[in-house]
Amino acid sequence: MKRLAWIAALGTAALFSAGPASAQDAVKAAEVPADMISLHYYRPDGSYAGWGVHFWESFEKVQDGKVVGPRDKADMPIMAISWGSPMKPTGQDGFGMYWQVKANEFRNGKINYIIHKGDTKDCTKDSTWMLAQGRQVFINQGDCTAYFTLEDALKARK
Repeated sequence: MKRLAWIAALGTAALFSAGPASAQDAVKAAEVPADMISLHYYRPDGSYAGWGVHFWESFEKVQDGKVVGPRDKADMPIMAISWGSPMKPTGQDGFGMYWQVKANEFRNGKINYIIHKGDTKDCTKDSTWMLAQGRQVFINQGDCTAYFTLEDALKARK
């Protein structure tokens, strides 16, 4: 009888020492095709209805992932996206909603975006990232930081 109690205790201890699976283990982000960029967006309430993204191309001179000169011409929305008609999400994954766009839409490598619903912006400033930093970013609602790894974005959630 003592041996069975010892085996049961050992099994219980092993179960608890493994600890619960972390939320990061369960969350998977959609794959980014080789010629695309991906913007992932998380809302804690899971309510994505009406939220879209405004992407545009800017024409600053960019070298090695840094702006090094002024614009050659005015900014221009890509893919017929307008403020009144933002891009609808491409899909949903374990992180939240996401949008994918061909990377060559941003010829200078600077990806400009605003996540919004009507005139309500998630971040009050225009947001950017450089293709040299990575082909995808993760955005948490209310946080203007572009996280370049899923793990960093999950750690930053409040």
